[in-house]
Amino acid sequence: MQTKVAPLAEAPRARLSIRAKVVLVSLVLAAIPFVGYGYVREMENILRAAQEQRVIATARAVATALHDRPRLLEFSAEDDGSRRRPAARAATQEIEQILVGLRRTSSRIFVIDQQRRLLAVAGSLRQEPPAEPADTGGAWNWVQSRLLRPLWALLLERPPEDFDDAIPEELLSGGKEVDAALSGVPASRWRPTPDARAVVLGAAHPIWSGTEVIGAVVAEETTNSVLTLRNRVFEQLLTVTLAVFVLGAGTLFVFASRLSGRLRRLRDEAEQAIDVRGRVQRGFRASGDSDEIGDLSRSFATAVDRLAEYNEYLERMADRLSHELRTPIAVVSSSLDNLRTRAIPSDAQVYIARAEEGVRRLNAVLTRMSEATRLEQTLRTTERERFDLGRVVSGCVAGYTAAFPQSRFELRLPERRIEIDGSPDLVAQLLDKLVDNARDFATPGEPVEIALDAEGGTARLSVSNAGPPLPAAMADRLFESMVSVRSPGAKPDGQAKPKGEPHLGLGLFIVRLIAEFHGGSARARNRENGSGVTIEVTLPVAAPPAG
Repeated sequence: MQTKVAPLAEAPRARLSIRAKVVLVSLVLAAIPFVGYGYVREMENILRAAQEQRVIATARAVATALHDRPRLLEFSAEDDGSRRRPAARAATQEIEQILVGLRRTSSRIFVIDQQRRLLAVAGSLRQEPPAEPADTGGAWNWVQSRLLRPLWALLLERPPEDFDDAIPEELLSGGKEVDAALSGVPASRWRPTPDARAVVLGAAHPIWSGTEVIGAVVAEETTNSVLTLRNRVFEQLLTVTLAVFVLGAGTLFVFASRLSGRLRRLRDEAEQAIDVRGRVQRGFRASGDSDEIGDLSRSFATAVDRLAEYNEYLERMADRLSHELRTPIAVVSSSLDNLRTRAIPSDAQVYIARAEEGVRRLNAVLTRMSEATRLEQTLRTTERERFDLGRVVSGCVAGYTAAFPQSRFELRLPERRIEIDGSPDLVAQLLDKLVDNARDFATPGEPVEIALDAEGGTARLSVSNAGPPLPAAMADRLFESMVSVRSPGAKPDGQAKPKGEPHLGLGLFIVRLIAEFHGGSARARNRENGSGVTIEVTLPVAAPPAG
């Protein structure tokens, strides 16, 4: 015995709208800052290398100006308690003039001798912070000054200008670049300031007198100028990236919104053109756009037009078949009548009787095939009126009692008057179909129960019979055209209809059409105890007259 394995249910797929997908695609623009960051960092390394070469060149230039001038460095640094000797002061002033002539605005240069005594200093490592650009007006300048710059200030590290720029004693006594320069080898080094708030680049170059090193020149600069330039580039990069991202994402979002709107309109047109039963309700309005969505809309319009033509062809088929078949049936019927007037063998009479039964059944089939079509045409022209639903139901039940004495009917009506807007003749036809269906399935001897009640603004008309329960699979399909659960055998009581009369499943279909014409609905369900079936029709109660 083989066991049938149920297929695994597919995991639900996450649904993303077109706008969400476009936004995700636009996030690719977010890669621009990362690429730009790598570029700016590379540029910063290049600027640092250039700064190092520049500071080394400055130290070399000052040292070259002091080469072979030992008298400027060969003097005693002793003083008389208040000032240096005139020769020492003159040498110091001459050195300072050389330093001032060769230094840069953001650099500091000092000279030491072989005994590591500081002889002269010029310049400062601090520099004035750059002035904020003036607000020249305009929306973009306002955005930059009020929104972007404060935001970039939170993201970017600003170089401080209030650091300790004193010359550390350990630099003079044991700095690597100073030791290298006094030994005759130019050197450079990056070091933090004493308070560790800034980074200083120092380059030392020896001062020669012949073949002897008589001192050293140390040129220093902070990396603040490089950091300032880096931050300025970062700000421009982030501003341009933000502008491109906002503009690109906004453009894509607007495009996706327009595309989604067009697709929603196309969906709404398709849903409104065809009802839940596949009938064309109205024409499909095709789009005049020349893109793919416009082509799809025009294709839908063409398909709906063809479907409408086919539906119309199917709706008229019953009338056409009835018209085309009634003539040959009439010929066959008249021929059978003529045969009966003639002397024919008795054993042939049975074949004539069968032929007449077949003709009668064909006539019944044609009549019922065209009944629903004629009803739909009638509904389009039927005028509505206000009438008492309970009076119509009681009158119909009285007629059933007289017409079908072999069946029992139980009627339950409300005490108050129930009025609806519609056609009393159509409601009577609806009730005829329900009672006819209940009699077909009712257990012999059991009554057909007809009840009318109202709750709020809804009236409920139900017809219930004892008998076989309704198959669960048929509950939703029972009111469709050409659907029936009848067996081809005779009725249980053998009285209401001739044996073998065809059932086309149009009775409850007509019930649904009439209920929908009145703004209501119909549904079938089994009794709670499973002893039979109840068919219930809900109709809206007419509003009370204004007064």
